[in-house]
Amino acid sequence: MLARATVHRYCSGFSAAIKHNRHISYVLGIETSCDDTAVAVVDSEGRVLSEVVSSQWEMINKWKGIVPALAARAHEENLPLVLSEAMRLSGLEGFKSLSAIAVTAGPGLAPCLNVGLSAAIEIATKNELDFVAVNHLEAHALVPRLLQRDLNFPFLVLLVSGGHCTLVLAKDIGQYDVLGNTVDDSIGEAFDKVARMLSLTEENSTSHGGKLVEMYAELGNSRAFPFTEPMKKKQRKDCDFSYSGLKTAMVRYVNQHKPLDKETKQDLAASFQRTAISHLVTRTKRACEISKSTANIQHLVVCGGVAANAQVRKELQQVAEAEGLTPVFPPVRYCTDNGVMVAWAGMERYLRGVRDNPNGMKYTPRWPLNQLRALNN
Repeated sequence: MLARATVHRYCSGFSAAIKHNRHISYVLGIETSCDDTAVAVVDSEGRVLSEVVSSQWEMINKWKGIVPALAARAHEENLPLVLSEAMRLSGLEGFKSLSAIAVTAGPGLAPCLNVGLSAAIEIATKNELDFVAVNHLEAHALVPRLLQRDLNFPFLVLLVSGGHCTLVLAKDIGQYDVLGNTVDDSIGEAFDKVARMLSLTEENSTSHGGKLVEMYAELGNSRAFPFTEPMKKKQRKDCDFSYSGLKTAMVRYVNQHKPLDKETKQDLAASFQRTAISHLVTRTKRACEISKSTANIQHLVVCGGVAANAQVRKELQQVAEAEGLTPVFPPVRYCTDNGVMVAWAGMERYLRGVRDNPNGMKYTPRWPLNQLRALNN
């Protein structure tokens, strides 16, 4: 049997059914790219009518990681319920009240993407709704525009998550210049691996690895272990990242100090976090230099799951302000995967006239931002 999912519900506060307004568009977004089953409804006025997320924490803890086939089965079980609840909370009178269905078509885990995409195609086809395929990374980059309406293109994006670590110059919807990527591991993956090395997930099954490392780091000495910032000695002029060496150094320190007491774990977590974030800071400063020399950027957007980390937010805010930019962070619940970001990315594309053909639409497990097509103005 699959582990029971944890469901979180949010709504805009509408208690009665919303009277359909022909001048307002409504988009439902479906997100199933990894382990969260998420659905949300937004309107073209920038209101979030509903959002529902079903997490798979119990199953992830049981199997000590995400098993794509099991995650897809959980999506299949949870998605109908999440869809029903999101529509109920939205106040709209059924799917036919919607203008379009948006769905994450990639990047992500193939079996998981397939669940969401299949459901979206079926809903759009049965209800004769417009259909928009959304890039998961673009959704992360665009969700701040829902909340901060003066966030105009171009702007610099630092996207940091369990699967991605990238710096991007966002010029327009569908138009992105990738300035730097990780050459090996993402920062989010590194945080999760460190949590397992320190056995933090075994001690606390209520939070993900990255959050546990952050919690332990708050109580530790960040200078106790002399980790070396990646790529620092070579004085690289690009904006790429590397976290594999930092993970290797952590393995060495853990083996040298076994068995680990709580204080040592806290010091290791703090020292690792300090160095991992320093690497983000160094590469982001370089990206700011490049972007300001080529485009009139005013904002630095920091998004993705790792952007929920309080120390990441603090230090990247300092970087932005030092560079004369306005720092933009989504609320913590919109940093991790969610349906709102997919619905809003779909809305942005919908309002720009994008309509995708659901017939024959395929998911794309690998779909870099620079492979998106620029929109016609």
